[in-house]
Amino acid sequence: MSSKKLVLVTGSNKGIGYGIIEALLKKKSNLRIILSSRNESLGKKSYNQLLEKYPFSKNYFYYHQLDITKEESILNLISWIKKEFGKIDYLVNNAGLGTKGNTSDINIHNAVLEVNVFGTINFTETMIKNNMINKSGKIILLGSMLGNLNYLKSSELKSKFKNAKTFQELFDLTNSFKTSYKNKTTDKDGWCINSYYVSKMVVNTYARVLSLRNEIENNDISVYAAHPGWVRTDMTGPQATLSIEEGAINEVFLIELPDGINRKYQGKYFDNCEVSSFE
Repeated sequence: MSSKKLVLVTGSNKGIGYGIIEALLKKKSNLRIILSSRNESLGKKSYNQLLEKYPFSKNYFYYHQLDITKEESILNLISWIKKEFGKIDYLVNNAGLGTKGNTSDINIHNAVLEVNVFGTINFTETMIKNNMINKSGKIILLGSMLGNLNYLKSSELKSKFKNAKTFQELFDLTNSFKTSYKNKTTDKDGWCINSYYVSKMVVNTYARVLSLRNEIENNDISVYAAHPGWVRTDMTGPQATLSIEEGAINEVFLIELPDGINRKYQGKYFDNCEVSSFE
């Protein structure tokens, strides 16, 4: 069995996920790396591009399809990991969906929540339930400064986020938001109207909620949320200020932190490689 730690980056055929993998390959990090994507053909194309650029990585760089919203896809990935490697060490939850502009399409808003909240949390919980992360491993969630709780208009909602202790409470908050959005009562109910913002409030909070879990504590697993910055991707467009390479810096910093729980960092939200606040 290789002594190299194994990192899985979800949604990494383009954007920030691709940038994270390229940064690790470029640095010749002492890691084995799995690139995953919802679309298999696009994922394999990106994998082959990186392999051509960094041919020395062929013995420790892998691809597997993964749609975090599909149970069958998740279980297929888990089965493959068990067979090939046993477990992973670092999980980087990068897969996400955004809304462009102030769209009022309820289907788009629901899709954002399905991927960013329900998909991300369900995939993470399934990995934990199946004991797929090695002791002293890491779970890194792609949060955002757009998930600042101050975008909420209700102090009661802010309090619910700040005091949440289970992922089910976060699911309940998300479903409450979906109902408000459907009923066009987001303003009255104290929500902001942007589904992406709300999804990242949940993800930012989930890092803290997850860090409280006994199985996380007992297995010495580090949990972080990371803001990549305003990065030029298909999601944000050309007006964003950071390159994909710059957007990967914070996440790579967290991957490379010493293994094991650091009380000062555990469950925290990071911006520019420092503990920050989203409240």
